[in-house]
Amino acid sequence: MKRRKVRRQLFSEGEIDLTPLIDCIFLLLIFFMVTTVFIQVKGLVVDLPGESDQQEEQQQKKDVNIHISADGEFTVGGSKVAAPALAGAIKGAMEEFNNKNIIIQGDVESKHKDIVYVMDMAYSVGAEGMAFAIEQEAGGVE
Repeated sequence: MKRRKVRRQLFSEGEIDLTPLIDCIFLLLIFFMVTTVFIQVKGLVVDLPGESDQQEEQQQKKDVNIHISADGEFTVGGSKVAAPALAGAIKGAMEEFNNKNIIIQGDVESKHKDIVYVMDMAYSVGAEGMAFAIEQEAGGVE
C-alpha cells in the first residue's frame, strides 16, 4: 500500500495572508521615520525670577526716560539736553541707571523727526529696547 502524503493547507480558503501587508507597513514606517525632519520651533524668551542676586540687580535698575517736548527740546533723566549732546546723555543715563532699555515719552505735539532722532541716538549708543509713551491732554482720549 502506498501511502499518500497529505498536504496540510496552512490557510483555509477564506483567509488572507497578512504577513506581506504588515511587512509593507513596517517598511513605510521606517521610511517616514528616516525622512522626517524635526523642526525646532523658536519661542519667546521669558525672564523668570531666579536667584536673589538677580532680583537685587533688577531692583537697582531704574527707567531711562527721555522726554520730547512740542518745541523739540530733549530731557534725559530730568535734565535738559541739547540735540548734539543727546547720544552722550543717553549713554550716561543708561550706565547710571544700570538699564539698557529706554522709554521715549513724547508730547502730543512733538514731531516725528524728533522721535526718530532719539531712536537713532539710542541705538547708536547701545540701547537694547525701547518703549513709547505719550502725554494725553487733560480732556482724555478723543
